[in-house]
Amino acid sequence: MKAPPAGRPDTAVRSNRFHVFFRTAGAGLLVSLLMLVVALLLRSPSFLVVGLAALSYTVVLCGLLTAENQRLSVTSILRHSVATVRQPNMLTCTVTGYMVTGPLLLSVEPLLPPYVIWRHSTQGDNTATVFFDATRKGQYALGSARVALHDPLRIFHIQRTFPSRLTLTVVPRPISLAAMRIALTSPLDGQRVRYAPNVDTSQLAGTHPYDGEPINRIHWKMSAHTGTLVVKDFTPSASQTVVLLVNFTVRGDTGFTLETLDDTLSTAAASILQYVHDRRLPFGLVTIGPQTHWTGTGRDRTHLLYCLTAIARAQAAQTEDAGIVLDWLSQNARVFPARSQLVLLAHEMEETEIVHLLKQREHFARITIILFPEGTFLLPGEHRAPYYLKDTSRLLRLRSLQRVLRENGIELTIVGLNDPLTTLATC
Repeated sequence: MKAPPAGRPDTAVRSNRFHVFFRTAGAGLLVSLLMLVVALLLRSPSFLVVGLAALSYTVVLCGLLTAENQRLSVTSILRHSVATVRQPNMLTCTVTGYMVTGPLLLSVEPLLPPYVIWRHSTQGDNTATVFFDATRKGQYALGSARVALHDPLRIFHIQRTFPSRLTLTVVPRPISLAAMRIALTSPLDGQRVRYAPNVDTSQLAGTHPYDGEPINRIHWKMSAHTGTLVVKDFTPSASQTVVLLVNFTVRGDTGFTLETLDDTLSTAAASILQYVHDRRLPFGLVTIGPQTHWTGTGRDRTHLLYCLTAIARAQAAQTEDAGIVLDWLSQNARVFPARSQLVLLAHEMEETEIVHLLKQREHFARITIILFPEGTFLLPGEHRAPYYLKDTSRLLRLRSLQRVLRENGIELTIVGLNDPLTTLATC
């Protein structure tokens, strides 16, 4: 079969153009023909002129609309392809193939998905710029636009939607670990990271005024010389790796939505990753949900962005598998660097799960478990509960194990009730 000659539209394209033309001009042609019929019946020259003018306007303008519509295309430019929640962003949609000096009018309307909030916009001859921000973490398809062509009298129009071609990745906004009542521990000596991050004690980097640090960090000679207590600053050490494991699964029915838990765990995970990155420690991320993802380890800004993107893609889900985290650790614990510190974020854990986790203790220098029971988080815009939510018997049993677990190298933190992250983020 021979291909159609170059430069000539095939039958399908011609058929589509005729379809668009008659769909656009159908009502105008019908009205014009009726006017001509009435003019002939009444033998009115003036009515005949009006009918011919209406028919000519309909044929010419609808023909221009159809031809112009075939040439249109949309190019979208996104200022930030990766942004944090509530970070201002900008999307510009430019229509190409439109003759600005022609008689036709053009309107461009960018289309935004849910959780992407339109703030304000500006319009040009063939462009539209919208300023927006996102209220939830995730990945969103952006760049789609609704383009409409009008005749000068706005009688006829052709509307067309161009699909999205860009992806916006929205990552959680990190907040202070101190505001979240979370304290990591150093796998080097077991002290709080706030006072003793992983450091090389043979490399003195400087000093700073005393602020409650452990006594063994005080620079006594410099303190005696200056008359005030000063503390040693050491060079961060890369001898240990922090592995963050986030369990996005919940078991059974809950009194909250999965999106609420998702936002809470994602915000806590992003805050811990930013905290560890700022202290120049190597880190890795494991997300467990509908799909399990291991990012590997690294320490630079690129790896941090990769981990935050993995958090943006993760989703909370319900499951009946009670041992999904422990099963994954049993099969993959050896992929972690030796003597790493494991930080586990989850909604809840049973006593039996913690006992099984003790068996994995040999693979890690230290294990930190951070739980967010129901009532510790709220959706954005919700008000704090006007009553005090008491700890359940299960949480009370877990709290009773904190001292014993700490002696065995497991730090258990249960984020306090009635302490939502939405209020902590403003601290």
